[in-house]
Amino acid sequence: MAILSVVVSLFTFYCFYSGYKKYKRVHESELKGPFPLPIIGNFHQISRLPHRDLTNMVKKYGNIFRVYFGDIYTVVVSDPLLVREMFVKNADIFQDRLETPLTKHGSLYHGTTTSNGEYWVRNRDIVSRAMKKTNIKHVYELLNEEIDRIVTVMKRMNSSGESFDPRYNLTKFTTCAMFKYIFDEVLTDEKESHDKVKQIIDPMERLFKLMGGGNLFDSLDIGQPFYSLYLKYTEKDFDKILNFVKVRLNEHIETYNPDNTRDLLDVLIKEYGVDTEEDRFSIITTCGDFLFAGVETSATALEYMLLMLTNRPEIQDKAYSEIKHHLGKRNKVLLSDRSSLIYTNAVIKETLRLKMVTAFGLPRKCSEDCMIGEYFIPKNSQILVNFHALAMNKDYYSNPETFDPSRFLGDTNQAFIPFSIGPRSCVGSQFAQDEIFICLSNILLNFRLKSIDGNKIDEEEVYGLTLKPKSPYKINLELR
Repeated sequence: MAILSVVVSLFTFYCFYSGYKKYKRVHESELKGPFPLPIIGNFHQISRLPHRDLTNMVKKYGNIFRVYFGDIYTVVVSDPLLVREMFVKNADIFQDRLETPLTKHGSLYHGTTTSNGEYWVRNRDIVSRAMKKTNIKHVYELLNEEIDRIVTVMKRMNSSGESFDPRYNLTKFTTCAMFKYIFDEVLTDEKESHDKVKQIIDPMERLFKLMGGGNLFDSLDIGQPFYSLYLKYTEKDFDKILNFVKVRLNEHIETYNPDNTRDLLDVLIKEYGVDTEEDRFSIITTCGDFLFAGVETSATALEYMLLMLTNRPEIQDKAYSEIKHHLGKRNKVLLSDRSSLIYTNAVIKETLRLKMVTAFGLPRKCSEDCMIGEYFIPKNSQILVNFHALAMNKDYYSNPETFDPSRFLGDTNQAFIPFSIGPRSCVGSQFAQDEIFICLSNILLNFRLKSIDGNKIDEEEVYGLTLKPKSPYKINLELR
């Protein structure tokens, strides 16, 4: 009974202490937000679609407000002007990532995604130089080859009457593209490519679900040490991906020629060196970041584009007509056609707006107390950009719930920032946009997309680090 009494007393004290931290006034210009409970904060107000819950809060608290996820004071931003003031004008204050057991577990704050401070500045500089030095010509030749492959597969399915699985085939397309870009590795054999895609995609999907789902112990000061131990002994998917890269790094080191760099991995070896374990781990985690950022996100964006166009045959036909008119007798879209295919590009942008790949991107943190406009942001706040709320902002988009590519036929909309902005924006955004354009436009050139039963496919998303269609779907293909 004595032990139980001590435990109850400690828990009661912790509840009061947790509540005091959340309820005390920190500044005369502090942000408004929903009432938090001790310990859990506002977790009880978050459903399986947190981006929609936080968008609904905009109506009451405005385009910038605070919530508590456990003990983490979180600033939710839904206005593009405020995002720019934070990430561009005050980039030095808002460039770091929030440090939690989960982010530390995955990379020990190495690479380009979770690293901070001077290490991140140095690493970003190295990666930017490496990307410029990579033989991009060979990569884009591979993209063209992969387009031929996926179109051939789709034609074969059309001939046999088999339905097309966008999730698997588009993920395979983006995986093959990243393998060529990072490792100069071409996946030609069907079984080999299937096995290697599964080696990467299966653990990656589990990690995206884990990282996007949120965990109370990851956000409680008192729970973080225990969650760190839990991850250390139970979570093995990060290791699977990093070991996958490590094998290829060791192979590259054996055949490395500084005068003939074959791919991104070779250039990173040249830029970092491999004399220390620290250098090697930086290379491994950087390549892991490219796999995370370059496979799942682009494949998901393409998957949603096919879904939205299947459900809207009139928009699909309009994009096809533009492509066909521009190409004339030519039977393949090239990257050089991109600037001429204005409506097709508008379709891509509208999908990225309405069906954003990530709900919030990766959280940032505020490294010091500061004022953003009239709002006070405390040091160590977590910063979330709610891309869904940006897309639904009626000050920037008329009828925002409607899928309407024509809204992107005019001037650039400052609320459209799918790859974030500022120094910490997506380093691979150009390649991702090229990859998406070349894949979608060639699919539309060759096929009319139809639902299996003639009914619309469910467009609701499932929340995770990426927002996917509610369930994998298949479509029928009709040759153009």
